[in-house]
Amino acid sequence: MRILLWLMLTGCAKTTHTERLPDAPAPVPPLPEDAAELVRGAALYRTASCIGCHSPPFSDAEHLGGGRDLPTVFGVFYTPNISPDAEEGIGGWSEADFITAMREGRAPDGSRYWPTFPYMTYTKMSDEDLHALWLYLSAQPAVGVPSLPHTINAPYRYPGMLGIWRTLSFRSGALQPDPDQSVQWNRGRYLVEAVSYCDQCHTPRNSLGLVKKRHYMAGGANPGKADVHPNLTPDPDVGLGGWSTDDIADYLATGLKPDGSQTPAHDIMAEKIHDSFSHHSPEDRAAIAAYLKSLPPDDFDPSQWGMVKRARRRADRP
Repeated sequence: MRILLWLMLTGCAKTTHTERLPDAPAPVPPLPEDAAELVRGAALYRTASCIGCHSPPFSDAEHLGGGRDLPTVFGVFYTPNISPDAEEGIGGWSEADFITAMREGRAPDGSRYWPTFPYMTYTKMSDEDLHALWLYLSAQPAVGVPSLPHTINAPYRYPGMLGIWRTLSFRSGALQPDPDQSVQWNRGRYLVEAVSYCDQCHTPRNSLGLVKKRHYMAGGANPGKADVHPNLTPDPDVGLGGWSTDDIADYLATGLKPDGSQTPAHDIMAEKIHDSFSHHSPEDRAAIAAYLKSLPPDDFDPSQWGMVKRARRRADRP
């Protein structure tokens, strides 16, 4: 869930963590042998990338305790505690509260979440998957880690700006299958758009954080930092035109590219492969690959996107 509830803000909290080693396991306890009803939710906790934010790659991280900082165009946000702790987590929530957060991007008190919690994609998840994820979260140990406050950038700190963003960007509701496409294609689109939210990173945004849909999956950047997410369309020059579906599926399992090079350990994708994509079934990785190869080629180069250049100039300042 790179997820859940980041809302109140008063100032910027500074935290220091020691990164866990790239091959070290995430702080996620194994399921009991008699917990068959939690298997689906446990898998979704990984494949929906909840793990990266709420069981983050810090040596001192606690499962579901959150605490990861997320610099974005909206500001700097800290992932919250989503354990069943009644004081610091979501122990006071009902399943209906959870579904409302995921489907509508709203807290139990009716306040709206910032889109650093990707409810704009989780809203597309099926009822069955949301229920399974709720069962898993509810069965985990409670931890008393307090959630940290956020800082909001201008213009979003001004009243009404979040509402404007939601009006322009957010549509709620589960993703419906395309009857003209195959079962595999529909599964791949569901994983890309609803579960793993690949489109939210690999599609460019403008300075207000609005997705540039005309360059869907053609590469993106986080306007809050200098990271570049590559073009995943089948363009032969700047995309995946030279990759086969097997190449893509193998990469998601291992991080190994067709040219034999390995994704660097410090790259965010290496973490996502280690903690999330390698835990997809082979069939699901193949479905993602098939969907990506079906997209129209786009020669958009995300490294030349104006937002990226400005972010890099800021990063280079002394």
